[in-house]
Amino acid sequence: MKYYHGSKKGDLKELVTSHNEDELIYVTNSRLVALTYAVRGYPNLFTTLKSGQEAFLEVVPGLFEKMFKGKPAYIYILEEKNYNEVNQSNKCGHSNCFSINENVRIIDKEYIEDAYQEFLKYIEREEFKIVKSKDIPDREHLVEMIIRKAPEIDLSNKDNYLQLIKNK
Repeated sequence: MKYYHGSKKGDLKELVTSHNEDELIYVTNSRLVALTYAVRGYPNLFTTLKSGQEAFLEVVPGLFEKMFKGKPAYIYILEEKNYNEVNQSNKCGHSNCFSINENVRIIDKEYIEDAYQEFLKYIEREEFKIVKSKDIPDREHLVEMIIRKAPEIDLSNKDNYLQLIKNK
């Protein structure tokens, strides 16, 4: 089985536990989930739906394209180890995730020039879906939570997408 790690950083040689607060390394056996982690920001609006399909919760129309079009990403292929399954929860919104409390060697890496175009391939194969704002049951609560957290983050490098949310 292949294991992946997604990152915005293209210079990783090894995943090191000391770089994480909880001293765990998080990996996935899904290239798609690794892609979501490679581009995520705050808020992390990616999740695995009850159907098992990966999705992005588009709380504002057009947000998905605005956030990811033209954005690069790196997917790392990792050595096999005895990873521990991470249950899907509020902390980890995906299935197919694992952790380990030791360093992990990187076997190879893949550069993705445009994450948005890569996601479109998964949409075409029906492995990924964009859940439109009108179809998000708890949208208002989610938007309120994002707005409450907004003062804590720097919007300058996030294309001001949270400002879009505040204005909707």
